[in-house]
Amino acid sequence: MHQLAWARLMMARHPWVYWLAILAIACTVSIGTARALGEVDAARRSWGQQQTVWTATISIEPGQPITAERRNVPRAFVPAGAVVDTPNSTIARQRIGPGEIVTVTDVAATGTAALIPAGSVAFAVAATVEHFAVGDQIVVYAGDQFVATGDIVGGSESELMVAVPADAAPAMAAALLADAVTLALSPDP
Repeated sequence: MHQLAWARLMMARHPWVYWLAILAIACTVSIGTARALGEVDAARRSWGQQQTVWTATISIEPGQPITAERRNVPRAFVPAGAVVDTPNSTIARQRIGPGEIVTVTDVAATGTAALIPAGSVAFAVAATVEHFAVGDQIVVYAGDQFVATGDIVGGSESELMVAVPADAAPAMAAALLADAVTLALSPDP
């Protein structure tokens, strides 16, 4: 007799064998799942203690409000300067990716002045085009002369706030007085 036919006949005559096989399969799956979860817990413990940090929930551009949530991560992954208090009432000083841990260098307290890099000053420059956005890296020219590299730190429909290094401030002021400022986008951070 063929073995499959024999097994079907055995199941028909003794239904408890079928249920015993189902129980054995369920026990095997349960034991395998418990073992896998135990391995996950062991791996989690091997990373050491957990620390609660704030992570960005969405992609945040400079000057935008920070939206973050609390998350537990292994201490080995926590960067120096991770934000301890909620950053949700602050704005971003630089781009923050989704899921990225928020640090004190990412956070600006409030306003445009908080976005100006250390050692820089900002000037209001008439906005003749709408191609610039907060956080853009730029190069400033006065006529055909290089003035400085800088950042767009704020703006409105009629003007941009351009931050340049403090040592370039006199040249920038002179260029603004002569109405000779030209801004160019730069790919370099």
